[in-house]
Amino acid sequence: MARLSAFTKNNLNKQGFGKLDDEAKSRYALPLRFTPGVGTTLIVIGLALQSPIWLGSMALVTFSGALFPSGMLIDLVYNLGVRHLFRAPRLPSTPKPRQFSYLLSTVLLAGSALSFYFGLSVLGFILGGMVVIGGTILTTSLWCLGSWYYRLIFGHAAAK
Repeated sequence: MARLSAFTKNNLNKQGFGKLDDEAKSRYALPLRFTPGVGTTLIVIGLALQSPIWLGSMALVTFSGALFPSGMLIDLVYNLGVRHLFRAPRLPSTPKPRQFSYLLSTVLLAGSALSFYFGLSVLGFILGGMVVIGGTILTTSLWCLGSWYYRLIFGHAAAK
């Protein structure tokens, strides 16, 4: 088992993975970076293209993560295909704090898509860029800004 830093364990706990033991957290630390990494890359492509259709589609993808704890589209791609290539574990269900983060991303991406559609490119880049920043931080450190907001709004007890 690879050792995880206290920082990584804490970040996973704050996302709602606190019920996992240290061994499980160690196994999931890398796979849990897949979804935000792929999602962030796809959002960057949408921003580069300034495509309301692309960004609107990504809003639907993130909305699937907010609605379906075991059925976010990118998680399904990982669980049904990618993980088998690397003999990696299946991703656990998405806890409430991370689902809330997906909901925030959905709102920002929908706003970005609408902004580009109506010719408000600067606003589109700002809204989409906020998701890219949050996704990049989540991918690199497993610290989730949306989960932080969840705990701020609903309190620590709600995140269990």
